[in-house]
Amino acid sequence: MSYSDDMTKLQDIVNRLDSGEMSLEESLALFEKGISLVNSCRKFLEKAQQKVSLISMDANDTEGKPWDPLRENTEKKGERS
Repeated sequence: MSYSDDMTKLQDIVNRLDSGEMSLEESLALFEKGISLVNSCRKFLEKAQQKVSLISMDANDTEGKPWDPLRENTEKKGERS
């Protein structure tokens, strides 16, 4: 499953639960499935956030500054001196 597919299914579950046209048993089964989808989406988003943090090398980098390995190596050498 993809994140988009999971979100689509989750929205469908929310709409069905909001309709109130199901038995309690059906509602509980859908709620359980929805919680599973929420957890799956949360894990995906956490992994995506970790990737963004690693790529940007600075969790506060909201501008998406390009990575310059030459500048980074120069800065590290300056720190060692």
